[in-house]
Amino acid sequence: MSQGPRLETAAEVRRMARDGCDLVGMTAMPEAALARERDLGYATLAFVVNWGAGLSDEAITMDAINAQIERCADDIGRLLAMLAEQRAAPVG
Repeated sequence: MSQGPRLETAAEVRRMARDGCDLVGMTAMPEAALARERDLGYATLAFVVNWGAGLSDEAITMDAINAQIERCADDIGRLLAMLAEQRAAPVG
């Protein structure tokens, strides 16, 4: 089995929905669990690139995922720039 990003299965999406999840992040769990073990703050900034792999008859393609990333990239860049400015601003 390879490590790294992958699309979720329909069964995983249904289980997580039953558990009350609205968003499935298949690539952050190892890091989040390790941060919690070490009592470190952790946050994820993520793109939503598909609406539940395996739940629709429509295939999810890398072209569709890449197009969604392109649509999100500018917004994410602006958010990160804003956070960097706030962190650099003097307090008081």
